[in-house]
Parts: sequence; structure tokens; C-alpha cells
Amino acid sequence: MQTSMPDLVAQFVRARSVSVPLLAITTPDPAATIGLIRTYGLRSPGSDQEDPVFSWDVSRGLMPVNSGAEKALAALLGTGKASVTINPSETLKLLANVPPKSVVFFHNAHRFIRNEFVSQGIWNLRDLFKGKPATLVLLAPTIDVPAELFHDLLVLEETLPGREQLAAIIKDQCVQAQINPPSEDAMAQAVSALQGLAAFPAEQVVALSLSKRNGINLARLWERKRQMINATPGLSVWGGNERFQDIGGVQAAKDFLSKLFKGNDPPKAVVFLDEIEKMFSGSLSSNQDSSGVTVSMLGTLLTYMQDHKARGVIFVGPPGTCKSMVAKASGTEAGVPAICFDLGAMKASLVGQSEGQLRQALSVVSAVADDNVLFIATSNNVSALPPELLRRFKYGVMFFDLPSAAERETIWAIYRGHFRIPAEIALPADQGWTGDEIRTCCELSWQLGCSLEEASAYIIPVSIRAADQLKELRSQANYRYLSASYPGPYLMDKAEAAQGPNLRMYVA
Repeated sequence: MQTSMPDLVAQFVRARSVSVPLLAITTPDPAATIGLIRTYGLRSPGSDQEDPVFSWDVSRGLMPVNSGAEKALAALLGTGKASVTINPSETLKLLANVPPKSVVFFHNAHRFIRNEFVSQGIWNLRDLFKGKPATLVLLAPTIDVPAELFHDLLVLEETLPGREQLAAIIKDQCVQAQINPPSEDAMAQAVSALQGLAAFPAEQVVALSLSKRNGINLARLWERKRQMINATPGLSVWGGNERFQDIGGVQAAKDFLSKLFKGNDPPKAVVFLDEIEKMFSGSLSSNQDSSGVTVSMLGTLLTYMQDHKARGVIFVGPPGTCKSMVAKASGTEAGVPAICFDLGAMKASLVGQSEGQLRQALSVVSAVADDNVLFIATSNNVSALPPELLRRFKYGVMFFDLPSAAERETIWAIYRGHFRIPAEIALPADQGWTGDEIRTCCELSWQLGCSLEEASAYIIPVSIRAADQLKELRSQANYRYLSASYPGPYLMDKAEAAQGPNLRMYVA
């Protein structure tokens, strides 16, 4: 048993000591939260008896949790049955008569609190419970407090289990399975694999991953973690196995990330935001969405990155220049999860719902990464981003230009090997090609059974299709952004000189 009181319970005890009547606790595991609070915080000073504790949910109605509540509930119901308390607003009326010092846990409050009868019923208990005193505790994974309760409801947050708690869960499951606990190194790996899970699923997955012959199965723990992340709206774990050696060019970007992950305090997860300018296209004053959802979500993300001292870098450049590939490969390279972050999938019709889903996603990210995250965003147009968002990405902006002649040579070698294209097949003219266009040429040559030169006839490079946009991007990047290909700032003249001779002519 823990010897010190958890922070959540300490806050709960302090709130009860000053007769706070209305509480909300955001928690990933309500049953564990109730158990934790009952362990420490439901006895009045000088008493060995637990105060009356009730629990309400929409399936069972109002139920007693301990003997003190059994007697009280019988008096409340009289000759009626507990099923009459299924209706939440009627139950809230009934709660006016609970005995002093009672605690009532109200499950899945986020599904009912927006109902006008429920919110009014909660508010009606404020002064009654303050005077008794008694406490109504709303439990929810996230909660959007309506305006009428905003100043009356104290919201507490229970974070997902930390490393010490997860280690204790592993040891406890090993004892129950009569298996020796893992070594210190294996324990550290197992805890890392469990981070982000609530206590109950952590117990279940550890129990399923133990065997007397092989000990703890780390692969199974990681698979459950991937499933948990993927079940969170807007989050998914990248499942590719690309490494930096599979990416030609952009050596400065790869070197920077490699040093970052091998240095002091390396990130424990990568969060990848693809085409971030599209995620926040409605946040600029010139293009604000009418609902205010995008602006509100931007504020939530900015606050998170500021409060959690999150690190970040933005990769900008024309399409096809390996920005996304480098971001995703960095997770595999470092042996940490690469989590794709889709803000659009978190959006709902109501501002509060969207913010709640974003906060839930960020909470999972924090737990998975032990609050040590590297955000990598890609963009084709940094000028479309709000300046306050750019400031949060404190590692700056790296410009991914079209690959130089030397970089293209490396890229050709990688994809010729991948598609088994013989060395004697000549390369086509490729000035102004991106790495993605080189890959497409090799893929077409393999699929069509033709030469690279013939395959190149089906490719119009982005340097031709979007010549004006490319020129504007390079002008923006010149001396302002870091180069992804070489140390220091991007220099437009140097980059253009490195493109090589114009081997292929295009006629407009």
C-alpha cells in the first residue's frame, strides 16, 4: 500500500474539508478512481467509519457503495425500487435528502450534463450540499462544463498511471501469476510499453502477457499500446519500418534528429502533424470558421505546448521532398512511437466536444511519452500558419528544397535497388525532380516493364507544375529557414547551383 496520499486524493480531501459541494473528476478509469478515493479520503476526522457513499449510473440507477449508504438509500426510496432512480434529473431531486457527509459518484456525467434538467438539478444541490455538508462527484473521461455551472463546479483531473504505478502493477501481476518479476532493464521496457494505459487495462494486458516459461511478452504489451493509441480519436501509430538510411539526401535534417534522440533528455515519442496549415486554416482572422472550433482547438494546443514545454520543429517545402517520410522514420530510428496527429478527426459539431477530444488526445500523448514529446509538423506554406503557433515550434523551420544532383544520385540508387532495376538501364534527365518523382519513375518502370527514360514521359515534376509556388517558397526560405540538406541557413543561390545541368527541356 502506498504510504503517501496521491495528489488527486489530497485535492479531494481538501475540497471536502471546506465543504465544496460540487466536484468533477476527469478520469480514464472511474472504478479505479473511486477505489483510490475510498482508500484514503472518505472518513471524517476522528472516525473509523466510512461516510455514506453512493454511486449512480444510467443502467443501475442509484446504488449504495457501503453499509452507511444502504440504510440511507432504503430510507430515501421507501417502498420504491432502485430502478426508479434511472432518470438522472429525478435522481438529483432525490439526492437532496441524503444524510450529511454523503458522497455521491455520478458516472459518465459528460453524457448528461448538457441536458437542461440535469444541469439545473446539479445546480440546485449546490447550496443544499454546502450546508449539510455532502459532495456530488461527477465522473467522466472529459467534461465540457456548461456556462451555468462554470463557477460552481470544481474540476479535478486524474492523470494516467505514472512509471512507479505501472511498475507496481507489473510486480503485483507477477506475484499473482507466481512468476519472478522482470529484471531492471526488462521492467523499464515493460513500463515504457504500458505508459498511456489506465490502471485496469494495464493490469489486464500484463496478465495476458505473462508466462512462466518466457516471463513478460514485451511485443504483446506494445501491441496493446498501439491499439489504445489508435482507439483515441485523431491519433494513430505509424506502422511503417522506414529508417533514415532509406531516405536519400536531407542529411542535415537526419543528423539533427539523430543527435536529438541520442543526446540528453531524448524525446520518448514523436507526434507527426501532416500539412499543419490545413489543420488550422480556419484560425487566421482572415479565414476564421464561423463555429470557432478551429480557433478554440488552436488555443488548447498552444496552451499544452507552452505548459508542457513541448519541443517542435516544422518541415516546409514543396510536395514530394521527403518531409513526411523523415518525420515518420524518426520514430523507428529512435525506437519510440511515431504518432500521427489528425486534428480534423477530433473535431465535432460543438466547440466543447472538440476541445474535449483534443485534450484527451494530448493526455494520451503525454502519458505515452512520459510528458517528453517532439512535435514534427510538415507544411507546404508556412505563411498560412498563425505566428503564435510558429513560436511554439522552438527548433525552428527546416526547408526541404528539391534535391541536389548529388542527392538525386543517392535517391536513384535507393529506389533502383528497391524495384530491382538493373544498373545498366540509363537514368532519364531529372533536373528539378523530387525524391517522390524519382520513386514514381522507378515504380512505373517496374510496373510497365519499360526503361526509366520511357517511364519519365509520364512524369511532370512539381518544379514545372508549380514553378511560381516553388519560387515563392524558396524566396521565403532564403536566409530565414534552416536547410534540411546542409548545416546552417538555406541559401537559394547555393541550392540552385547544386541542381546540376539542365538535362531536360520543357516547353510551356
